[in-house]
Amino acid sequence: MLMSHAESLLRIVQARAETSPGGEAFTFVDQPCTWRELWQGITQFAADVHRLGLAPGDRAVLALPNSAEFFFAFYGVQRAGGIAVPVFPGMGAEHISALAVLCGAGWVVVPADTPAAQRAQLESVLDGARVVAVSPAAEPASLAGLPPVDPAAVAFIQYTSGSTGNPKGVQITHANLVTNVRQMIAGMKITANDVFVSWLPVFHDMGLILMTMAPFAVGARLILLPTSLRNIHHWFSAIQRHGGTFTAAPDFAYRYAVRAISNPADFNLSTLRVALNAAEPVRHQTITDFETTFGLSSVMSAAYGLAEATVGVSMWPPNTPPRVDSRGNVSVGVPFPQIEIEILQDGQPAARGAVGEIAVKSPANVSGYFNNPAATAGLFWRDGFILTGDLGYLDADGYLFIVGRKKNTIIHAGQTVYARELEEAADAVALVRRCAAIGVDRGGLEGEQALVFAEIYGDPPPSEPVLQEVLVEIVSNIHRRLGFRPGRVYLTKAGAIPMTHNGKLQHARLKERYTSGELFKRGQIIYPDF
Repeated sequence: MLMSHAESLLRIVQARAETSPGGEAFTFVDQPCTWRELWQGITQFAADVHRLGLAPGDRAVLALPNSAEFFFAFYGVQRAGGIAVPVFPGMGAEHISALAVLCGAGWVVVPADTPAAQRAQLESVLDGARVVAVSPAAEPASLAGLPPVDPAAVAFIQYTSGSTGNPKGVQITHANLVTNVRQMIAGMKITANDVFVSWLPVFHDMGLILMTMAPFAVGARLILLPTSLRNIHHWFSAIQRHGGTFTAAPDFAYRYAVRAISNPADFNLSTLRVALNAAEPVRHQTITDFETTFGLSSVMSAAYGLAEATVGVSMWPPNTPPRVDSRGNVSVGVPFPQIEIEILQDGQPAARGAVGEIAVKSPANVSGYFNNPAATAGLFWRDGFILTGDLGYLDADGYLFIVGRKKNTIIHAGQTVYARELEEAADAVALVRRCAAIGVDRGGLEGEQALVFAEIYGDPPPSEPVLQEVLVEIVSNIHRRLGFRPGRVYLTKAGAIPMTHNGKLQHARLKERYTSGELFKRGQIIYPDF
């Protein structure tokens, strides 16, 4: 009932603090935080920054990791009338400063235990922005003098990953958040009986909106973990120990889990109802390997979303075997309630089964990008639909399939090839850690050459004969699946492929590094060496 009429997530948290003050809001690293403690932290931080001069509409960059303090600051800034701007906390002072300038932030929020030298360094590169720390509160603070929460006001700015270009600040209102959380709760059948276990970063939308706001809204348990991949055992241990029913991660994390856990029998994940797979292309092989390895059946659900629709758009129904097309693409299901999807070719709706740009209409669609009218103008199609930049199609039953990004296609011999199809073929090779495909036009008759870069496990890397076998297997996989051979395959050291802070491939940057020769100069290519 609370979720059905609330106008903001802030109101939901406040109501839970009033009606169930001793109830558990979430647990972080085995330390529970009650609704009373959460609301105390929020109101104290709101009062503090209001007293220091934060005005309605002011932006505050949050350089905070997964923690209770993140929630105090995130909601505290909003309760004071400001706009929160979550960022990757490990990005460094120069990058934080650049982002603060980009969004015109007058405030940067850091953890209370930030060393004085680090704070001084940050202050030295900021152009007038104030650095403040967040810490637990002993009691609720007075909200006197603070403006009421306006549902139409911007709650936070989510910077897009910049996987195909410069980051853009998506303006998400309180109403956008509540609407999309309602959509996901209905579409994913989330209830108060669910137990969410999340190691996703709260500075990014899937980790923040789906994995914390949805459980807050319905009163489900939330177990929040640090995000390091080195703690993957902690993730699965937490699912087992707390009886987790709902977890989420990008495809890479599930692939990594299959490889990293040497004895899967150590973990009983049978309580899982949903293992959501989203935020990057979903591999059918990943679903098969994960469920087989851990003795599960139909728990992994592929999902699709984007910040411009707040976050969630569609998901494959839980407890249903995946639907896979002839090219290995996994369906991401049907849209959540109140969401419509059109497939566009040349700006017009396409027939069922035709591949085109995905357009989304939803009451949770945002109004545009912060201080970027040109990008905002290019976001919309018509009748409230936004253009996603993703390519896909709807099958005869209305199920959505994603085939790639508009900017990540390769025109080979007159045919359109999707980078993700090359990448999925290469990913199927055992020693491949991660891969990316780009197109480079060398002026030949065949058009663009498809180049594949595959990071290889091993430090030091495997022997040359082993590397040669890996390369041959990658080429064979691509030829078998797609009917042609790539122009060149490069095997690289781990970390050679540029990624965003939330784990998305940066194809444009990879292409720049290749064409400039930077990859070779830095010794990132391990085979072949020319």
